[in-house]
Amino acid sequence: MFKRSVNKLKPQVLIDCDPGIDDAIALVTAAKYTEIIGITTVAGNVPLESTARNTLALCELLELDVPVHTGAAHALQGQLVTAEEVHGDAGLGTLTLPTPRKAISSDDAPAYIIDSIGRHEKLHLVALGPLTNIAHAIQRDPNIVHQIVDLTIMGGSAHGIGNITAAAEFNIFADPEAASVVFSSGVRLNMIGLNLTHQVQMGLAESKRLASKNTVVSRAVAELLLSYQTLIYAGNLSKTVPMHDPCAILAVSHPELFTLTHRNVTVETNGTYSRGLTLVDERRVPAESNCRVAYEVDSKRLIKLILNASMI
Repeated sequence: MFKRSVNKLKPQVLIDCDPGIDDAIALVTAAKYTEIIGITTVAGNVPLESTARNTLALCELLELDVPVHTGAAHALQGQLVTAEEVHGDAGLGTLTLPTPRKAISSDDAPAYIIDSIGRHEKLHLVALGPLTNIAHAIQRDPNIVHQIVDLTIMGGSAHGIGNITAAAEFNIFADPEAASVVFSSGVRLNMIGLNLTHQVQMGLAESKRLASKNTVVSRAVAELLLSYQTLIYAGNLSKTVPMHDPCAILAVSHPELFTLTHRNVTVETNGTYSRGLTLVDERRVPAESNCRVAYEVDSKRLIKLILNASMI
C-alpha cells in the first residue's frame, strides 16, 4: 500500500456526473478545492434531462462559470437504470433550486472530454456516475487515456460490497459494458468504491451544523443531507449516510488522506447474480495491476473538508 504525495496547487478537474444528492455535495466540495474546467452529465441517478438541469442549477448556486455538456441518455447497450428512490424524482431530494438561466454548451460530452484533454496538460478526469460518457470518449479516441493525469471514479467496490445488488455498486451496474471499456483501456485509474465511501458518514449532526450557518449553500447542503437520510432510511434520522461522490473529489484534491493499493480489477458483464461486480484480485500473486483501489481514508478529515466547503 502507499499514500500519494500532496499536491499544494488546486488540481484541474473535468467532472462527469449525474446529480444526484451526493453528486451535488461533491460539486460543492469541488468548487472549494479544485479548479473545475468543465462538467459533463450522464443519465444515472435520474434521467439525463434532470442531471443536466440539476448541474446547471448547482453551478448557478455556487457561482461557477463553467461549461456544462450533456452526454449519454442511456447505457452502451441501451438500458437505463435510475435511482429516484434514493435521490427523489428530480434528483435533489426536497431541495428545489431556481430554473437555471444558462443553457447547456453542447449535447456531445464525449467530444468535449476529448477536446479538454487535448487542451489541458495536467487534467484530472473525475467520474461520479455511470461511465458511459467516458467509454464513448475512449472508443472515439483511445489515445486520451495516456494524456490525462488520471481518472478517478466513484464506483465499484472491493470485498464484494454492493448497494443496488448484493454484488454490484450502482454506477457500475448501470452500465457494466462501459465500465469494462474503461477498466481495460490502460488509463491511470483510481477506484473509490463502496468499501471506502462507507467509512465517511454524515447525518443529522452535520445537517444541523450546516443549517445554523445559514448561508444559501450551507442551507442547501443541510437539506440535501436530510433528504438523503429520509429517502434511504424512511425518515429515520438517527442513521448516517455515506458521502460517496465527495470522496472521489477529495481523493484528487487531498490524496494524502487516502491509501490506495495497486490491483487488477475486472468488471462482470454477464453474471445472473453478479452483473456489475468489480472483481478485485486480492491474491498474493495477483494479475498485472490496471487500477489503484482505495482502502483506507482519514474519515474525520474528509468530513471536516466537506463541511468547510459547504459553509460559504
